[in-house]
Amino acid sequence: MSDEITVTPDEDVTLGLIALADVVIELCRHLDLRSAGLRGIVPMTGTDVAVIRAIHQTPRTSPSRIAEATGLARSNVSTALRALEGRGLVVRDHPTGDGRTVEIVATPLAEEHLAQIHEFWAGRLKQAPPAIRTAALDALPALTDLLAALARPGHVDSSSAASTATP
Repeated sequence: MSDEITVTPDEDVTLGLIALADVVIELCRHLDLRSAGLRGIVPMTGTDVAVIRAIHQTPRTSPSRIAEATGLARSNVSTALRALEGRGLVVRDHPTGDGRTVEIVATPLAEEHLAQIHEFWAGRLKQAPPAIRTAALDALPALTDLLAALARPGHVDSSSAASTATP
């Protein structure tokens, strides 16, 4: 009887994916907006950040399009928009005087804070040695594709649905 444990290819892939998720989560912690390096920006929740990023990526967008782009419930987007509006980061605009159509516009304050956030993120990532940064940048297309695949509606198959139901 051997004390060796046999790892199947499926288990190997699963362990690798768990390790990937763990690294991504820890990396996010190092880029967290509550860091001391970002004192002076308007405090934002994770939902607020997702919403403001969607607005920045698609200027003059609608609340429905923000919900679609972020995968957030429309009610959560509405709550975040009210908070961001109250902090002076976004305004609602009614183009051509149409009271039914609403476009969300980032304010100059939001643009200023987003520039500070981007500077903070770049500064943190520049602290890694050049060879590691280069390897990470080389992985960016694959990570971008992974994000797009996970963000696609209906991407969850029946075998993974059960595994995503609990933490």
